[in-house]
Amino acid sequence: MRRFGGTLLLMVAMVSVSVNLRPAISSVPPLLDTIRDGLRLSHAAAGLITTIPVLLMGIVPAFAAMVAARQGSERLVLAALMLVGAGLVARLIEMPSFLYLSSALCGIGIAAAQTLLPEIAKRRFGDRAALVMAIQAAAMTAGAGLAAVTPALSPSWSVALAWWAAPAFAGALLWLAVAGFEKGEGGPGHRFGFPLRSRIAWRITLFAAMSSAMFYTTLTWIPPTYAEAGWSSGDTGGLLLVLSVAGMVASLAITWFARHAGDRRWLLVSSVALGAAGCAGLALWPFAAPWLWMVCVGLSTGAMFPLSLMLPVDYEDRPDALRRLSAMSLTGGYVLAATGPVLFGWLRESTGSYAWAYIVLAAWACAACVMCISFRPRSRVL
Repeated sequence: MRRFGGTLLLMVAMVSVSVNLRPAISSVPPLLDTIRDGLRLSHAAAGLITTIPVLLMGIVPAFAAMVAARQGSERLVLAALMLVGAGLVARLIEMPSFLYLSSALCGIGIAAAQTLLPEIAKRRFGDRAALVMAIQAAAMTAGAGLAAVTPALSPSWSVALAWWAAPAFAGALLWLAVAGFEKGEGGPGHRFGFPLRSRIAWRITLFAAMSSAMFYTTLTWIPPTYAEAGWSSGDTGGLLLVLSVAGMVASLAITWFARHAGDRRWLLVSSVALGAAGCAGLALWPFAAPWLWMVCVGLSTGAMFPLSLMLPVDYEDRPDALRRLSAMSLTGGYVLAATGPVLFGWLRESTGSYAWAYIVLAAWACAACVMCISFRPRSRVL
């Protein structure tokens, strides 16, 4: 009973960490116009507020894995969550430099924590790691959805954004209380490097890129797509709410399916296909059934994200090797995904229409469906 209680508390602590890994990013878009007007930022400068953390989420994982090998993953997760909280507090200072500093601190903390959670889940939960990762992914999606209430937290945009530091610090305290701190196994001769020669590792990385690109590109461009057609901010906000709710439902559903599916290829293909269908609908019939397209894209991104976290756990058992595989998938995935919103915007300007941009995104998703068929469970990559 005591062991069960400790395991349950650890699961709660891991969920508390996970739910704090998205509000620092997703709380910004609802207030972006207010921030831009208040600080007199250009559209490009305002876009950096969300671009900086996504880029860092691609750069930091390799360094996080190296530090964790020496200092221990649990200790580094605590430091990462404290860094997220500090970054959110920095948003109280209404200056562009501090806003960019905040984005950098939050991005480093988010990247480090989400790199190490799969390895901790595998080591501490064993065969239940996939289920644990699915629950954590659902918690991240829920955290992103909760951030939609940010404008209601305070009349001041800086206070509203900084409010999310409270749950971050609370999560850090809970993690400190129950996680325990094991020493890293690395020494002076400890080896680290991406498994660049592994085809499976590259496929996992490309799937992670597809997952993140679909999420951040649609999150960025769906509101402008409908705003240019005369929709109010309230109406476009409703679309994002449907997108978030569908994502949370998908993440929770994957928790059950992941527990019972030995071969997850049908889950991978289905999740990507839903995204392709949603983007095709946005390209060809955007106003015929906008809520349906939101459900398709939301279910797709909500399912793809936990699946992208499970794939390294499926293919590697050894803690150090799992850290390196997770670091590669996150680094490559986020670096590639960070180009998605920019390329989408370039296509919009070049063609004068959103349709071709959504078609390209749908075509990329179709190619990813073919790649997903190549995944075969239980094959070490290192």
